[in-house]
Amino acid sequence: MNILINASNKKYETINKEFFPINWGIYLHKKYETWKYDVYDEHNIFCFGRGVIPIIGGHRLIFSFRSPLWDGFHFSAMGGAGYVFKNTGLHNVAIIGKCEKPSLLILDGEGEDLKVEFMELNESNGFDIKNYKNIYDLNEYILKKFNEKNYRAFIVGPASLNTNMGGIFSQTVRNGKLVEGSEDWAARGGVGSVLCRAHNILGVVYYGKNGTDEEVKKQKDIEKRLRNIVEEHYKKPYMTVVLEHTKKYRYNEKTKTGGTFGNNYHYTLDITPIFNWRMPYIHKNDRIELHKKIMKYFVETFNKESIEPKKWTNCGEPCPVLCKKYRNGLKVDYEPYESNGPLLGIFDIHAADKIVHTVDALGFDAIEFGNLASYVFELLHVGLLKPEEVGIDKPIFDITHYQTDDDILKNSQYNAELAVKLANIIAFKKNELAKILSLGKRKASKILNDKFKDRLMTKNADKFNYEKFEDFGVYIPFGDNGEISPTQYWAIGNFMPYLIQGKYLTYYQCGEFLEPEELAKLSVERVIMEITIEDLGICRFHRKWIYPIIKPLLKEITDVDLDSTIKELIKDICEYDKKIGYPPYIESQRVKDLIMAGAGEFGNDKWALEFNSKGEVKLKEYIKRVMNEYSRLLNIDWKIKED
Repeated sequence: MNILINASNKKYETINKEFFPINWGIYLHKKYETWKYDVYDEHNIFCFGRGVIPIIGGHRLIFSFRSPLWDGFHFSAMGGAGYVFKNTGLHNVAIIGKCEKPSLLILDGEGEDLKVEFMELNESNGFDIKNYKNIYDLNEYILKKFNEKNYRAFIVGPASLNTNMGGIFSQTVRNGKLVEGSEDWAARGGVGSVLCRAHNILGVVYYGKNGTDEEVKKQKDIEKRLRNIVEEHYKKPYMTVVLEHTKKYRYNEKTKTGGTFGNNYHYTLDITPIFNWRMPYIHKNDRIELHKKIMKYFVETFNKESIEPKKWTNCGEPCPVLCKKYRNGLKVDYEPYESNGPLLGIFDIHAADKIVHTVDALGFDAIEFGNLASYVFELLHVGLLKPEEVGIDKPIFDITHYQTDDDILKNSQYNAELAVKLANIIAFKKNELAKILSLGKRKASKILNDKFKDRLMTKNADKFNYEKFEDFGVYIPFGDNGEISPTQYWAIGNFMPYLIQGKYLTYYQCGEFLEPEELAKLSVERVIMEITIEDLGICRFHRKWIYPIIKPLLKEITDVDLDSTIKELIKDICEYDKKIGYPPYIESQRVKDLIMAGAGEFGNDKWALEFNSKGEVKLKEYIKRVMNEYSRLLNIDWKIKED
C-alpha cells in the first residue's frame, strides 16, 4: 500500500502500484514537476519507503526528495527504521502540502483501516516549539506520548528549521525505553530541512499490528525460502554467511577492532583528511606522524571504551552484526567523527565527542557540518574572515602546532570548543554571517566573494594565492548553485561531478589514481550496486553477501525486472536533474589540487607528470574523459557542460 498525504488538507490518497522506495520518489517528483518550484515550496514532495526483501539487513527506510544543498533529486537511508514501519501495512509514503503549524505526522496501522493524523507541537500539547534547542527533547517528548505503543519515530532538530543541512534522526524503542547506542541518521542532502521547511513537519511517528496468524505464517514461509537461497549459494548456514561477510562492521580479528570508526583509520593512514583537506600541502612524513596520534587518541581510546567492553548494538532490526559501537551513550562512526575531528584539527576522541554530540543534538548532517566548519576554520586561519564576524576565535589550524602529545590534546580541546560554539551560531542564525553559512559552502562563497572582494586581493602565503572563497571549500558542484560534501576519503572518484554524489555511488577507494575510463568503469559498477541495494531498502553493510544473489532473492517477492528497473531509475534521475542544471567543471582550487596531487601521492607517474607540466589543461581533459565514459556506460547524457 502506498499513500500520498496532503499536509494542507490532512487527507490522503492511495496509489495502487508496485514501487521500490527510490522509484516511488522519482515517479512523484516527475509527475508533479517539482523542479519548477523552490526547494522549500510545499510541492517538494517528501518520500519514504521500506525495504522490499525480508532478510537480515533488509529493513532500511529510504527517503527521497529534492535537495536544498545538491539542488537536484537525492536520497538518504536509515538503518532499521523500516522494521517497525512494516507493521503499518504501508510500503511507501509521500507528503505534499504544508501544515499550518509545526506538527508531528502520526501513522496508526493498529486498526482495520489506516489512520493518518497530525499533532501540533505547541505548549498546550506539552511541547514549547519556540524554545526548541535539542533534538533529544523532542525524542523524549514522543516517548512519553507513545511509550505504550510498539512505535518508532523519525524527527528533525533545530538545524532543519534554520539551515540547508538538517538531518533526520531515529532511535530504537524497546519495551517503552530508548535503546542506548541504537540511534541512526538519514542526513545527506538536507533531508530533514525539506521535511521541516517545505511541510512544517518535525517528525513522523508510526506503529501498527503484527498481522494475522495466516499473514505471519506466509511471512515465515517467505523468510525460509530466502534463507534456503542463501545457504544453497554459499554452502554454509545462513548466520555464518552473514557474519563472515560483515567482519569489518562487527569485529575484525586482523585489526582487533570493529565498526567503521575502528577499522577505517587502519586503511586511510597518512591520507586521512585533516585540516580542511590540506593534505596536498603537508609533507607525507608529517602526516604519518600525525596519523600515529590519531591511532593513539582516537582508535585506541575507542577500542578501550567501546570494543573491549562490547558496547555494541544494532539499528533496531534483529541483526547479529551489531554494527553500532557506542560509548558515553551514543554511537561512534567514522565519517561523523572524521569530519568533526581530524578535519577540524581535532585528534582526541574525547574532544571530538563534544562537537559530534553537539552537532547531533542540533540535528545537523554531521558530515556536511564538519566540512562547512573546516572551511570556516581555514578562512579564519588565513584572515579572509574575522573572529568578530563569525563569533568565534581563530582556530589552531597549522600542523606545526601539533608536534607533541600535550599540543595535540590541548589544541584538540580548544578547536572542539570553537566548533561547538560555531554549530550553535549557525543552527540558530545568531549573526549575519551565520545566515550566509547556513546555505552551505558554495552559495555562501558566492556571497562572500562579493562582500569581501578586497580581502581576496591581499597576498598571503597561507591563502595559496586562491582567488575566490570557494577555492577553500571541498564540495562537488551541480548546476548553478548545487553542492554536496564528499564522503571522507581522499579518493579521486569522490570529486567527480557524477549524477549522485555525497554517497557511495562512486569508486571511493582512497590511495588510487586510475586512468579516466577505468575510474568511470569502476564508478559505474558501484553506482549500479549501491543504487540497487538502496532502492531495495537493504543495508549496505550487508552488500557483500546479498548483492551476488540479489536477483533470486527478489524473485521470491516480486516479478519486477531488476535490471530494467534500475536502468530506468538512473535515466529518470538524470532527466529530472537536467531540468535544473548540468554537471559543471570543478570550481574549487582545493578540490583540483586534491585530484592533481593524488596522481603523485598514489603512484601514477604518468598523470603526475602531465599535471606538473600542463596543469589545469590536463585536469580538464581527465575529468571530461571520466564523465564521457560514465555517461556512455550508464547510457545517459551527463557530460560536462561546455563553457
